[in-house]
Amino acid sequence: MIVNQTSYVNHSYTTQSQKPIAASSSQTTTSAGKSDQVSISDAGRQAQGKWQEIANKYDVHSITAKDMRSLSKDLYDGGFIGTGQMIAIGAPTSMNEDPNQKHDLLNDMRETFKISTAMGGHTEQSKQIYLDSIAVLERLVQSKNQ
Repeated sequence: MIVNQTSYVNHSYTTQSQKPIAASSSQTTTSAGKSDQVSISDAGRQAQGKWQEIANKYDVHSITAKDMRSLSKDLYDGGFIGTGQMIAIGAPTSMNEDPNQKHDLLNDMRETFKISTAMGGHTEQSKQIYLDSIAVLERLVQSKNQ
């Protein structure tokens, strides 16, 4: 599952399994007296649990290069990002990168994106990959220790 839209990570999980998926249901009544029924599949609950595990494991504001690569691999293996986002998140910070030095990955990516965009350094595809990568990191921060 590749998640590129902000509203999907915490609310919508899909599977491409051909087997029926067991689901749990809950019903909510709104103030207008209408009710909505929401079903979350077992696969959705597992994905949400994996997402939360990743969010709790990494601090994207203080992360080593080694952990940046582990983070990108965990997100990719969990189906939360595609190959482009995995490369963007796990990319070396410099040619002489110290693997033990901590970085503020999220703010570094925001700043790098801003500078490279101002210099015309993005195709539409690379721009979207970078924006999606930043959005995933922002959602991790929001999800941390919930």
